[in-house]
Amino acid sequence: MRFLGHAGASCSPPPRSNPAVALVAVACVAACGGGAPAPYGGSPEAGPSEPVREPVPCILTRIVDGDTVHCDGRGSVRLIGMDTPERGQEPFGRMATAELSRLAPVGTRLLLERDVEERDDYGRLLGYLWLSRGDSLVLLNWEMVRRGYAVVLTYPPNVQYVETLVDAQERARHDAVGLWGVNGFACPPVDYRAGRCGR
Repeated sequence: MRFLGHAGASCSPPPRSNPAVALVAVACVAACGGGAPAPYGGSPEAGPSEPVREPVPCILTRIVDGDTVHCDGRGSVRLIGMDTPERGQEPFGRMATAELSRLAPVGTRLLLERDVEERDDYGRLLGYLWLSRGDSLVLLNWEMVRRGYAVVLTYPPNVQYVETLVDAQERARHDAVGLWGVNGFACPPVDYRAGRCGR
């Protein structure tokens, strides 16, 4: 399974994944128009406005870290298309987890949208989480990237929102928001997990 990473994107990849291939692949996506703003509706600063696939309810029961949660009756859910620093990458892992907790505290009623594959190699459900905000829906995966607490990571064929996520990351990095403003991605999570950053 190949994955697309960007600017240090990562996601507990299986051992067979190749980070070098990943970085080149996502660069090609952006160069070929993948960075075009606001596909799938919405606006560049609001992200996607509604799910592409039919979502199912998710009541948040636990936040594991910045990219993994538990939904009542569904178990562990890995937010796809994005990746956050590991809990061992302090204080950045803790900051990403706190931001997700702020956006969607335990008990929040969300909508879970699937992509092509149902689960990852660790048995977690793969999904996009949508939050109601007034009369609108907000894609939490996109929000975490745009606020600078996550970087882009996509495992094909789960590429539903890759273009808008890449655009959100470029805007976040340009604006130096979130962890971009405190050098939080100097050691990309994928490199940290591979032991290439020095611990």
